[in-house]
Amino acid sequence: MSFNYSIPNENALKEALLVAFDSFPVEKNEWAHDVLSNGFIELEGTQNKYDDEGHLLLKVKVRTYSKILKNYEPDEQEEIADAFIEEINEILPKDSAYRVKYVNIVPCIDEIMNNTNESDSEDSVRNQLVNELGKENVDYNKVIALSNKLSTFDQNNVRFSVDAGIVNRLGVELVGKRETAVAELIKNGYDADATEVNVVFKDTSNVGGTLIISDNGEGMDREQLQNGFMRLSSADKIHHPHSNKYQRVRAGQKGIGRFAAQMIGKRLIITTQKDNADKALQVEINWEVFSPDKDLNTIESRILEVPKIKDQGTTLEILDLRNPWSDSIINKIYNSISSLLQPFPLSKSEDKSVDPGFKVNFYKDKVSEGNKIHTELSNIYQYALAEIDTYVDDEGQGHWSIISKQLGFHDEGFVGKEKDNENKPFEYVKGIHAKIYYYIYESSLIPGKLLKYIRGIADENGGVRLYRKGFRVLPYGEKGNDWLGLDESANKRTILVPHHNISFFGVVEIGERQAPIFEETSSREGLIENDAFHELTDYLYRTIIIAVLRISSERGRKGTAGQKDWSKRNSTVNVDKAINDLNDIIQNILNQNSEANSSNNGTGNAVFYEKAKGVIENLIKARNEEKQDVQNLVDENNMLRILAGTGLVIGEFVHEIKRFYPGFSSAITFFRNHYGKEAETNERINQLESLFKSFTSYTSYFDKTISRNVDRELENINIRQAVNSFIDTIKKDAERAHIDIKDPIYEKLILHTIPMHPSEWASILFNLYTNAKKAINKAKTEDKRILIRCGIDDDNIFVEFSDTGIGIPDENKERIFDAFFTTSEPVKDNFVTDDNAGTGLGLKIVKDIVESHGGSISVVRPYQDYKTTFRILIPKQQ
Repeated sequence: MSFNYSIPNENALKEALLVAFDSFPVEKNEWAHDVLSNGFIELEGTQNKYDDEGHLLLKVKVRTYSKILKNYEPDEQEEIADAFIEEINEILPKDSAYRVKYVNIVPCIDEIMNNTNESDSEDSVRNQLVNELGKENVDYNKVIALSNKLSTFDQNNVRFSVDAGIVNRLGVELVGKRETAVAELIKNGYDADATEVNVVFKDTSNVGGTLIISDNGEGMDREQLQNGFMRLSSADKIHHPHSNKYQRVRAGQKGIGRFAAQMIGKRLIITTQKDNADKALQVEINWEVFSPDKDLNTIESRILEVPKIKDQGTTLEILDLRNPWSDSIINKIYNSISSLLQPFPLSKSEDKSVDPGFKVNFYKDKVSEGNKIHTELSNIYQYALAEIDTYVDDEGQGHWSIISKQLGFHDEGFVGKEKDNENKPFEYVKGIHAKIYYYIYESSLIPGKLLKYIRGIADENGGVRLYRKGFRVLPYGEKGNDWLGLDESANKRTILVPHHNISFFGVVEIGERQAPIFEETSSREGLIENDAFHELTDYLYRTIIIAVLRISSERGRKGTAGQKDWSKRNSTVNVDKAINDLNDIIQNILNQNSEANSSNNGTGNAVFYEKAKGVIENLIKARNEEKQDVQNLVDENNMLRILAGTGLVIGEFVHEIKRFYPGFSSAITFFRNHYGKEAETNERINQLESLFKSFTSYTSYFDKTISRNVDRELENINIRQAVNSFIDTIKKDAERAHIDIKDPIYEKLILHTIPMHPSEWASILFNLYTNAKKAINKAKTEDKRILIRCGIDDDNIFVEFSDTGIGIPDENKERIFDAFFTTSEPVKDNFVTDDNAGTGLGLKIVKDIVESHGGSISVVRPYQDYKTTFRILIPKQQ
């Protein structure tokens, strides 16, 4: 549906016409609905004609592309008009100043073409064309139709024609994403020397909303609108690569950006005005009529002169949005557009004009400060560990420099086309510049409160972004895009220093001179991956690696896995040396005072130095204790690293072993069918099947637990469900060990903890079970029982794990939670079958998990006739 008007009118009238036009009831008249839904309206007022109630009577012209119009006689077409008049007047508000009196239905050009008699001769068409051109009021639609028809009589030449469906393909297919489409439309404002663009999302939460993009640029006159905006693949940006006022490098050359509007919505209203014009120009384009099997030049969009709405600039009003735009999508688009323009220039501009800059504002529903959409991104460059600058000069020589204020460090050097030859000139990347800010997310390098904030920004926006002629080229630097291979390199662990994409906020500049070498794809979603592109990625990757390895060396950290000329800087040695040096100084002074038999003042000094010596001795003692604590932590961390690696191996093993399930199951069935008739053999088959079911129960439990580790979301744990699932898993194992797992006791119906990770409870319960199992084996008793009891204790949920093992001596009740304390045998080569082996970390892990959630674990008085009871307290769900 489309709407054109040539007289002043009120909004209520316009909206009523659009509603009536779009929603003409099919049940009233099916063919009338077809005519109206395939056309657009023009309004003309009848001069000085009013009805009895003072309403100005309007004449409405409906131009239609309906294919069925020619099947109806004039009186039937009048019936269509009468139905439309009745419908629209019912919709118009009672206090409206207008009423519709006349409706005239006019076929558009393709209908004129269809109605042209195929048997018309060339002379007949010529005569019709001459006759039409001789009229005072020329019907230009008919002139175009007759001209197209006349060209078909040319026997010596053929001509290309353009199907109207190309507009749909350009809009929907060539512009892949909505953020790309909006970016293309904003670029039009930049090219028009606008200093500000306002983007308004109006009623966009549902399909059918409106998107308004308004700039304060130079605007367009009729010639620019006709031959620039309305011309596909205009050469204007080729002939005029710089803007008029600020000499900006124009953002694109293909001239298809305007059709991004077609991808977003069904209709587009363009209102544009120049500073020296008295009126604005307005064009409404109905994208729905650009359907296949129509000649593009036969589809008209009426151009009108309307009152100016501002001094200069262009407003694009995209109506009937094809998709809803949620707040998250709008924020995503805003962040994308915010990074659309290069944040700072890297090379010296040849443009001597003064450009005040370009700003894009986003609003919800209307332009006002209260409706402005803000971003959380802020300037975080000052917290970077180092700033890396690099460029390639006109001779092809690559240069790099590093500045780190935190490390008090500056270095610079060369990079060449070949890895082992820094002077080998580059071929394609001459003139490329880049600035990259480097971050290592450690509390010693970034202030504590900012560490999490900056890391959060890096997770979403970190990476090295590419800008071509001042504009961002997507998807480079987007989350998940590894165009420089940094994530891949970091994951290989050959280079040990942190260098994932999130460690960088970078800008790579491709200027006007280099732009022709680095061409964008037709969809504007990336560059063509030619030799120039591959040289660019290789140059940037190697420069970044050179820089991070230099920084690693300056920090005294190992850079690569195979680095042999490296020894770790030990801060502990430096501290110890400082303490010993101070101790020697004090001791020497005391010896000198003693030999000189000092005066009273000297005696006072001697007292001071004696006290200082005592302080140093206490410092040395505390230092030794600290080193022992640190060593314990190192030992614990090393064991945890081993266990983590073992966990990964177990996870892979569990995943792979599931492939053998069908074979095991099939083999058991085969043996049962062929050899299960004998009682002894059948018993063995039953045992084998029981073992297989126990095995599958274990693997499925661990597979589920390990797979959930990928999900970092915490959730309230249903203790009843967690315990029941655990018991189902270990029941077969307990039966083989002749341990009786008693039915759990739940003293409350609802037992939900605060948010935790589900796999944490699997670890807690399994560690307690393995400890209980070993204690029961050591007891060598026939009474082998385990009981789990759960309930509520004030604001906590308690879980008690009791067994009939050997018990825990009083002197060990606190030590059992220390790392590496164990009463089990060390893990040996045959640990798979050794039920008494242990590492001394199980209960330490349980304690760390529980305490990390504000809970506690302790050994309490055994429950009833059990020997040992562990009691866990975890805050309950509020």
